[in-house]
Amino acid sequence: MDAGRALFEPSSARQTREAFMAARKPTKASWQDVPGAQEVMDRALPLVLSVRAREYGPLAEVVFETALLFANSEGLPDLRRESYAARMWVADLLDAAGLKPVPGDSPERRKALKKDRETVSLGIRAAMSQVRVDYVRSLDQDGVQREKLFPGLASSDEIFAYYRIVPQAQKEIVSANRRALQVASRIAFAEDEDLAIPPARSPQVVRSFRLALATLSPQALDAETRDQLREELSETRAALLALEQALS
Repeated sequence: MDAGRALFEPSSARQTREAFMAARKPTKASWQDVPGAQEVMDRALPLVLSVRAREYGPLAEVVFETALLFANSEGLPDLRRESYAARMWVADLLDAAGLKPVPGDSPERRKALKKDRETVSLGIRAAMSQVRVDYVRSLDQDGVQREKLFPGLASSDEIFAYYRIVPQAQKEIVSANRRALQVASRIAFAEDEDLAIPPARSPQVVRSFRLALATLSPQALDAETRDQLREELSETRAALLALEQALS
């Protein structure tokens, strides 16, 4: 746990978690040594082989079970699935599903397998975002399970904060970002007299421009456009500073 998180955490909760972690230190053993991991693998493999219609929900639900089997660096459930065991488990799952080149495969075959492997991996990750959010939220109705697996974390909000997980499923985030970028696009091509914005939408408008800026690719701009962009950024920076000061 980092120092900042520990600083604002109640001492009782911190002591409870430290005791829990001391009793459940993660090991560097392979995932095969974790009870239940092979059984989940056996159920996940047929789903990988049959996921032809890009429907990853059922597979993601099975794969997510490993997030509760494997531990993160602090001995808690690996909800972010960043542990060595979790990553190797998925790698072995995709290998077993045939998404791995073998000696003698042509360059074209290797390229196709790499693309298919990336597609399945991303599909699992996106679908599992919804599964993970639903699971964490369900713990608000199951305090016994929450305290057993996440000692000292008294709500789903605290779990999301502890793991630095955005409490929205990936599809919700994509949808919100798309709406925000649509707002930014409309404003970008509007005339000055068309820029009347309801006060309540001010935060959304600022967020829309922030998201739009993140999509720009400066390296693809010619010299003239770069100069124009620098000028607009300078004026925008000044406007943002003025707005921030007005809010103080």
